[in-house]
Amino acid sequence: TVQDWRGRGIKTGDSAGEQVVGRDVAPEEGMRVVIREAALQQFPELLEDSQGGPGTITWVDPEDLDGDGVTGDICEVRWDKTKATADYRTGYEGEFRLALFRGFRFRAVGMDKEEMVVGIDVTPVQGMRVVLMQSALSRFP
Repeated sequence: TVQDWRGRGIKTGDSAGEQVVGRDVAPEEGMRVVIREAALQQFPELLEDSQGGPGTITWVDPEDLDGDGVTGDICEVRWDKTKATADYRTGYEGEFRLALFRGFRFRAVGMDKEEMVVGIDVTPVQGMRVVLMQSALSRFP
């Protein structure tokens, strides 16, 4: 059992290096995702919409569906291969069905939303003057 970004204890069945949406990273519109391997083992029918490819979160539920005080329990994803759109659990009743698509850069949970992040908010350019992110300084003094 591990703790999610909300501080709740949950069971895992993660593949190596898998970043679980709603647990390891907060869901955001525009985030690139795939269906978790653990979710596919439990619900093989989830493969129909994605056909094993990546998709993009197009909507994050602003309501707290399960009453835990945190929003974003359900997300809508549009899949690249099939163009199908469907809803997936990203914390609703402790279930997490999406993982971050490998190589996608994201704003980590707890990151200062006022900071401009190179590679996420702005394109890196040679000669650009930068400073370390506040979250990096606090984690690695």
